[in-house]
Amino acid sequence: LFVMADCNDEKDSLEYVLEKGTLVMGITDFPPMGYYENGENVGFDIDVAKLVAEELGVELILQYIDWDAKVFELESKRIDVIWNGMTITEERKLEMTFSKKYFDNELVILTLKDSTIEGLTDLAGKKVGVESSSSGQYAIQANTVVLNSLARLDQFTKMSEALMALQGGTVDAIVVDEIYARYYVLKTSDAYKICEETIGVEEYGIGFRLGDISLRDEIDRIIDELAATGVIAEISEKWFGSNLFNRE
Repeated sequence: LFVMADCNDEKDSLEYVLEKGTLVMGITDFPPMGYYENGENVGFDIDVAKLVAEELGVELILQYIDWDAKVFELESKRIDVIWNGMTITEERKLEMTFSKKYFDNELVILTLKDSTIEGLTDLAGKKVGVESSSSGQYAIQANTVVLNSLARLDQFTKMSEALMALQGGTVDAIVVDEIYARYYVLKTSDAYKICEETIGVEEYGIGFRLGDISLRDEIDRIIDELAATGVIAEISEKWFGSNLFNRE
């Protein structure tokens, strides 16, 4: 029985994708990694994934998912990969197989420009928003001192909803990936500020079904080859103004 399960995994992920001719990529609304704007899906991760699918010789299909259901989406084969600025965590490693990391990132506090919030201690008595099942939620919940000091911790299905709550005053701050925060500050620098105190360092990776080693290895190989040509650095410059791609 064990051998059969192993064979099914390795029939396998790479063969499965090549035979069906599609790579289904699970995404959420997470600018600038992947999001919907002006009638099309755009973002850093999407640009790189298009090149990877081209090298694989398959069609890239973008599938919006509920972030809370991401493991189910993989296991049910509704999607083949989660590629959307996803943080590699020890907990997630129990549920999915990860690529090599490709980005370093930090968690930050994003608040309105005129807010008095400057760091974690200033969150005491405040209403804080996070995306449900995000690394921001986990980081706040793991810090029991901060968690117990909050007036409320609100969880949102999408980070865009948390941002709207911040704009509307429903929450006083949100805990979010620095990359996402800097994207919005860059777009509307007069509206928001990023607090200097960071909450932790994290790494982004691509998530695959647990045991989908062959597909993972092939996509990692292609990404490394693309990076060697300089094309990923160019994509990063386009989205961030500098090369943030990092395998080290």
